Amino acid sequence: MGTWWRGTALVAERGIVESIRSRTFKVVTGILLVLSVAAVVVPQMLRSDQTTYTLATAGPTPTGLVAALDAAGRAADFTVRYETKADVTAVRQAVRDGDATAGLVGDSLYTSMASGTFPIVVAQSVVALETSRRLMEAGLTPAQIAGIQSVRPPQQVDVGRVEDARSVVGFAVGIVLFLALTFAGNTIATTVAMEKSTRISEVLLAVLRPSQALVGTVAAVGAVTFLQLIVLVTPLAVAVQVMNDVELPPVAGGDLAIAVVWFVLGFALYAFLFAAAASLVDKITEVGSATMPVTLVLTGSYLVAITVVAANPEGVWGVAASLFPLTAPIAMPVRWAGGLVPVWQLLLAMALTVGAAVLLVWMASAIYRRALVITGRRVKVTEVFRSGRRA
Repeated sequence: MGTWWRGTALVAERGIVESIRSRTFKVVTGILLVLSVAAVVVPQMLRSDQTTYTLATAGPTPTGLVAALDAAGRAADFTVRYETKADVTAVRQAVRDGDATAGLVGDSLYTSMASGTFPIVVAQSVVALETSRRLMEAGLTPAQIAGIQSVRPPQQVDVGRVEDARSVVGFAVGIVLFLALTFAGNTIATTVAMEKSTRISEVLLAVLRPSQALVGTVAAVGAVTFLQLIVLVTPLAVAVQVMNDVELPPVAGGDLAIAVVWFVLGFALYAFLFAAAASLVDKITEVGSATMPVTLVLTGSYLVAITVVAANPEGVWGVAASLFPLTAPIAMPVRWAGGLVPVWQLLLAMALTVGAAVLLVWMASAIYRRALVITGRRVKVTEVFRSGRRA
């Protein structure tokens, strides 16, 4: 067994060294690093430190309203700029042209589609001031009025789905996993087909077992792909720790950790299928058609994750897709980000995927072992299994 692992490690080491030295690896890794850094830097460049709203009024803005809005701005981190217009027509025109966020004339509040939530703040301030005035006229003291206005609304408790920000993280994880598995699978298939078509595999099989060559190749591509994923997420992780204004949803860290586990499981599930399919070809140009069934299954898993699971994560089909081994590596991370998945379902999905991966590794190894020595033509899967039964 020790000899088997040494031979496998040599194949993996050879594959890792060749991949890191290749121009393709350097270009792809550089692009991933640039995209990751841009995802952190660009939003910081575009965002404004503080939002400024403009309130237009016909005549001077009441002192009480200015004080109320300024206090609200300090609490919610925005500022208000006040503009005095000649009449109501000028106020309406300023709001219509976008020169003012909202306009206030008497008991009329003028807004537009782009006003956002600021008019609500203005309306609440006006109501609070008018309520105070009427209570004072009714004989209440300022202390009594302050006591009435200090009554807090009921505590809001969110019992619905997780916040949108975390759902976005889950959706992004699904996309990254799909792209990583597709890229790694195609790389494995190309490597296997190239070694077979150039007869390199014959040299390897002269001193190694087929399982050593297969596992070593898969491990090398997996290590390189995992390294590129680290390059992709490291700038974001560093930015979250260093910069105070870059935040992830509270549970996003756990989501990313689970995504790493699912990448390993999904890679073990699909990598050997790509390798087995590529071992059937005789020319490297046939790789695309040979691996098409595996690619279709992987693409189907992605489509299920972003449609069925994202739309109705607690539906029957959403739950089934997150548990079925071939779709779980992509569907479960998306569904898990919804915040309503029981832990036992997550563990069950992982266990089923591990079992399926072990079965597919055994099956793929058998195909790889028998098809790799057949050259000069493309091999059919049925032919491989028939030769296995005769053997």
